Amino acid sequence: MRRRFATFAFMLASCTVVAACGSAQDTTKSADKAAGEGSVDPVQMETDGNTAVERIDVNDDQKPDVFKYFRLVETAAAESPATPEGQAANVRAKRKVLVRKELDVNFDQRIDIVEYYKGEASKEIKVKEEMDLDFDGKVDSTYHYTDGNVTLIEQDLGFDGKTDTWKYYQLTTGEDGKAINRLIERRRDTSNDGKVDVWEFFTKGALAKVGTDTNGDGTPDQFTRVDDKR
Repeated sequence: MRRRFATFAFMLASCTVVAACGSAQDTTKSADKAAGEGSVDPVQMETDGNTAVERIDVNDDQKPDVFKYFRLVETAAAESPATPEGQAANVRAKRKVLVRKELDVNFDQRIDIVEYYKGEASKEIKVKEEMDLDFDGKVDSTYHYTDGNVTLIEQDLGFDGKTDTWKYYQLTTGEDGKAINRLIERRRDTSNDGKVDVWEFFTKGALAKVGTDTNGDGTPDQFTRVDDKR
């Protein structure tokens, strides 16, 4: 029951963070409002050479809850306006490239979600996401992405520090002709010995067949088809 409640609280808190940090425009407006009222700016930026970190206070408790880490990249040289002496100067600006984002979704000053990104400025895509589902400071679920789509989810649903569930996804075309990312296979370690012993195969998102390893050789040797009507 505790774990179910923790997972529910995690999802609810995640929605709160997403809503509060939904867009740069909303964040800027909040910062302007806070600055106008004389309170601490909820968005703080700190740079150090070619790196920068942005700290965001989501719940107005004067403590940052979201951290964005950037790599600073120089843009092409551009000619600045002429100086009083009549000479123009070449200047280089730096653009922010998001590398990592950390979120404290239940506001206990411990990081619960870490997202990793790659790509160019304003074109970053997520490549991996780690989550602490029960708020114990340990990663319980890891999402792997390719071209912005989930391809594999590794989970520790027993909360014992061991991965026991693997979910594989594939980008396909739905009945309406639109692209859809569907679960195609789930592997589970039900005996907690570090070996997969159950394979679940999905067709169009629905469980179609289950394979089990009955002799412990690491491969499925018994298969059961699932009745779609059941």
